[in-house]
Amino acid sequence: MQEKFLYITHKKSPLNYNVWCIFPAVYTFGMSALGFLTVFKQIDSIEDIFIERIFTDTIKTEKKIEEIDLIAFSFSFELDYLGILNILKKYNIPFLAKERDDKYPVIFAGGPVVSANPEPFAEFFDFIMISDAEPNIKQVIETLKENRNKTKKEKLELLSKIEGIYIPSKKTKNYEVKKSHYNLSQCTATPILTQDSFFPNTYIIEVERGCPQSCGFCLTSFINSPVRFCPYEEIIKNIDIAIKHTNKIALLGALICSHPKIDDICQYIIDKVDSGIKLEVTVSSLRADYVSDKTLEMLHKCGQKTATIAIEAGSERLRRIINKHLTKENIITIVDKMVKHGFNGLKIYGIIGLPTETYEDLDAFIELCKEIKQKYKSFILIPSFSTFVPKAQTPFQYSKREDTKTLEKKNEYLKKEFAKIGIKTRTSSAKWDYIQALLSRGSRELTPYLIEVFNQGGNIGAFKKVYKEFEKKGMLKNSDYYALREIDIKEELPWDFIKYNKDKNTLKAEYVRLMNIE
Repeated sequence: MQEKFLYITHKKSPLNYNVWCIFPAVYTFGMSALGFLTVFKQIDSIEDIFIERIFTDTIKTEKKIEEIDLIAFSFSFELDYLGILNILKKYNIPFLAKERDDKYPVIFAGGPVVSANPEPFAEFFDFIMISDAEPNIKQVIETLKENRNKTKKEKLELLSKIEGIYIPSKKTKNYEVKKSHYNLSQCTATPILTQDSFFPNTYIIEVERGCPQSCGFCLTSFINSPVRFCPYEEIIKNIDIAIKHTNKIALLGALICSHPKIDDICQYIIDKVDSGIKLEVTVSSLRADYVSDKTLEMLHKCGQKTATIAIEAGSERLRRIINKHLTKENIITIVDKMVKHGFNGLKIYGIIGLPTETYEDLDAFIELCKEIKQKYKSFILIPSFSTFVPKAQTPFQYSKREDTKTLEKKNEYLKKEFAKIGIKTRTSSAKWDYIQALLSRGSRELTPYLIEVFNQGGNIGAFKKVYKEFEKKGMLKNSDYYALREIDIKEELPWDFIKYNKDKNTLKAEYVRLMNIE
């Protein structure tokens, strides 16, 4: 592949410590994953480390598996586990850590899935990095490199002393692990550019991490708490680096418009464009009550004709319950601003099946879009919906999820009603979202099940069929136990041993507060 490295690596010696950094999907997707590439860069920057990137479509490797000392997996979505097992199978590596002796590489994972609830997947790995990788990835690698001749058990004992490192084989009743935390003093930004990325030749700059809104369903708000902003000077420095190598920049963050210097950042980009530099700038979704005219001016000058906002729920009542305090006026105002600045469309993201949702809430979503269409007839609206998935480490981890038939009925209702006003909608699969919910709130009981699902093809049919087989044999509770039920806040949860800034008592109190909002 045509790749441009934007950092300098150390020379390697014949006595390298050999690492595979693995993304459990195809190259195109992996090369758009900033977290994965950041970990790769940090390891590659350590002296005497030989590292390769491996993907599910990798055909040839520079090192054989017998030469590899360490394997690092990126784990961003629950179903990534299928790609992880696919890689392990491809290189004849046993799935379970307890079945791998010292002749096999040490294998670990990091990412939002295993930072929230690692338990369904914990036995696949020798250790897991909880939350931010930047503060301790170099210490982890140096520790392993310096002790490469010790046994795996001895290596894991040394790693257990590092903050943010979870050793599944050492877990006991009173086991605790504290998240690692990076202050974002330097920007996390794209280290390698390629045309073959899902976002071709795009330089991604992380503007902020976390989110101050703390919506009850949102994993980012809670595992990345507190919110941190990259310094203005760092962002400007990275914009200048980007301009030297590409004309495509993406500003990344859950709520980039809350950056205290966002207007100054946008003005800096506007000045570059006005000076004759052609730039395409995109952002992650905008928040309707935070977007400034300066942000919209910058985006339009940089080629954007549409933007995305996440309003989640159609009614103000339901938005208050999920802790998203957007008014109808806020949403109409951003459309007014967008039209003023020359935008011709808006993607609106919503969630079906949020706690306490009724059909009146769905109708409110439809009426909102209808009002916008009546006001601006040529303005394009693209509503997109997923179904609510209770996520570990959020207040709504205790929430009930509606059954699949009910959610599919709501999906069809929205499609039908939106079609009446000439709007096409996009909806996620309620069946696959059910599987996501099952894995999100699962425990180690699911591990044998996950392996058998993989062995039987990893499709939706395999997930259903294998679960019925396991349940019939008494090996698992009914799958609704994990995916659908409302959890008593007094219950001890499989992931409670992970200590975040907002502990389980805070999550319980917030859940009770939100569920009592009228």
